[in-house]
Amino acid sequence: MLEKEKFEFSQLKPGYEFPACVCQFDRNMVSIYIQATGDVSGLYRDTDFVPPMAIAAQALATLAESISLPPGTIHVSQEFEFTGIVCVGDTLTNQARISKHQQRGALHLLAVVLNVLNQKGEQVLNGSAGFVLP
Repeated sequence: MLEKEKFEFSQLKPGYEFPACVCQFDRNMVSIYIQATGDVSGLYRDTDFVPPMAIAAQALATLAESISLPPGTIHVSQEFEFTGIVCVGDTLTNQARISKHQQRGALHLLAVVLNVLNQKGEQVLNGSAGFVLP
């Protein structure tokens, strides 16, 4: 398998857009997520719906695979708005853009806007995440 190119965080400028990444949730991925989170409600076991936070987790994982994060990086904030339902089998496109990159002394503050679209081009998630990097 080819390793995905990682971008050095210190070179990322506001406005930079990462290459879009396409993924698809299958029943196994949903089951693994439900087990990992300890969800006992049964809602996602008895339907084809994908838990919204599973979509957010996938978007953040995709972002983490794209940036070279040094040891000591802290994920300090996140905000998500879920704007559509995702079902098992839907194809999602994860998009990410740097909205802020500031250096304060030895620390870097990095803010990223996340956007996830379904196969119809409809937004199902928008949000942001913030990081402090040494």
